[in-house]
Formats: sequence, structure tokens, C-alpha cells
Amino acid sequence: MWALIVAVVLIVFVLPVALVARWWTWKPVIKQRVLVQTDFDVTFSGVILSRRGQLLVLGDVTVGVAGGDSRRADGVVIVERPRVTWMQVA
Repeated sequence: MWALIVAVVLIVFVLPVALVARWWTWKPVIKQRVLVQTDFDVTFSGVILSRRGQLLVLGDVTVGVAGGDSRRADGVVIVERPRVTWMQVA
């Protein structure tokens, strides 16, 4: 019986706190200029417009590749968050 009560308390109180903490860790960088390095050696310099689940939507983007060449991207660029190696807020 006690195990059931503990499980319910954990689900009711701990799970929402964990979900809010996960949401909050990416919320403050919205509308800020960032430099994003991905795991396939491509960098994106742009403004985070929004976060859609596991996706970052970047605007005003310059794409840099490992060879040192960088190009401006038209429109928006969508980056999968699991592919992000590191991100620097400028």
C-alpha cells in the first residue's frame, strides 16, 4: 500500500517539475542570436525563432562548414536538438 502511495506522489509532484525544468532550460534562448555546432561539423549562426519539440527553428542564418566556407541561408533553418553538440549565446 505504501509503495502505491509513494508512486502516486512521485507521479503527481516530481514528473511535472521535471517536465517544467526541461522546458525552461531552452526557453531563455528564444529570440537571441546563437552559434550552434552540430555533430556533423556544420555550424549555424542565427537567431532562435522558436523551439518545436526536438527542433530548433533558426532565422537570419549563416551556415559554416568544416572547410572554412560560410554562406548565408535563405528562409529558416531547422536543427534537430539531439544533433547539437554545443550552443553559444552571443
